[in-house]
Amino acid sequence: MSESKFNFMLNRRQAVKLGLGSAAMMALAGCGNSGSTASSGTDAGSEGGYKVAMIMSGTITDGGWDQGHYESLKRALEKHPNWTMLEPKENTPDADAATAAQSYVDQGVDLIIGNGNQFASDWAEVVADAASNEKVHFLITNTDPKSEMGDYESLDRVETVLPNFKQTGALAGVVAGLMTKTNSIGFIGGMKLPSTEAKYSAFLAAAKKINPQIQGQYNFEAGFTDASLGTKLTENWINTNNVDVMWGDASAVDNGSRQALESAGADTHFDIAQPIDIAGPDQPTVVTSTVTDWKIDQAMDEIEAGSFGGGKVISADMSNGGISLGAFSDKVSADVQGKIKEYAEQIKNDAFLTDAEVEAIRSTL
Repeated sequence: MSESKFNFMLNRRQAVKLGLGSAAMMALAGCGNSGSTASSGTDAGSEGGYKVAMIMSGTITDGGWDQGHYESLKRALEKHPNWTMLEPKENTPDADAATAAQSYVDQGVDLIIGNGNQFASDWAEVVADAASNEKVHFLITNTDPKSEMGDYESLDRVETVLPNFKQTGALAGVVAGLMTKTNSIGFIGGMKLPSTEAKYSAFLAAAKKINPQIQGQYNFEAGFTDASLGTKLTENWINTNNVDVMWGDASAVDNGSRQALESAGADTHFDIAQPIDIAGPDQPTVVTSTVTDWKIDQAMDEIEAGSFGGGKVISADMSNGGISLGAFSDKVSADVQGKIKEYAEQIKNDAFLTDAEVEAIRSTL
């Protein structure tokens, strides 16, 4: 699945932007690895090393989309001690997107990462201007180059990353199907994008595969910043539809949903987090997480090998660690965990859900 070209003007950054006039800059002390410290300028890295920079629409602590990207970058840096991270540009508004990328081009950054398909439309001119700079490479996530980068003069120095949305949704759906006692589950999405619909469709289809009596509630227009809206939506579904398991794709809004679940009773109302692993004592309702790794490590490997570019798509899926389940809370019994692992293996092998079963849900949205 991919975001269509039609969605250039309806993208994640426009939904979450905070109205700032310029890109926020934050110096980061480090990433827990001798080769992953943040640098503020062109002196980054040792001689012969590589530099990587990230541009994001939100913040590295948003608990969702951008934090997931940032943590993926940190994991990649742990595997690549010869790479150095420059200061990420957070809360980047539309007007600053091209300027932010150009500033990293001017510094000779080896890999410039854009956190979302909105950068596909924003960076076409920057990429064209940098075509003669053999040092610079661009990685844009959640993007299908065939449908979203038709206006690029060249993709020689560009790659994209696409997660397997069917696998992500199916993993969450299996957990929800095994954990619900009321046969009523809910999903909140920030915007009605193709990826959001794909995730929810697989989520409900997988849950129904566990128990055909399960019903799903959804909202695809919650935005990504208003936690109170997540609380209100979830409270309403609990009171009117008896929802007892939630999965969200709306960053800060998901935090509000978890508050409503906790108020209703953390021993009977559960949340499946995404895209980072947050199960633990500080999250009493989270029973597990669907985790996305954006395979930045693969992009780094290709740059070092001289094989990066050509508009290739890096798939993030269960076979390469791009999609996975996080830790389980103690509210998930050993028996249920065993069943989840069995179903997860089937999902990995594409032997659990058919495309027709997912489309049957999607056609009703």
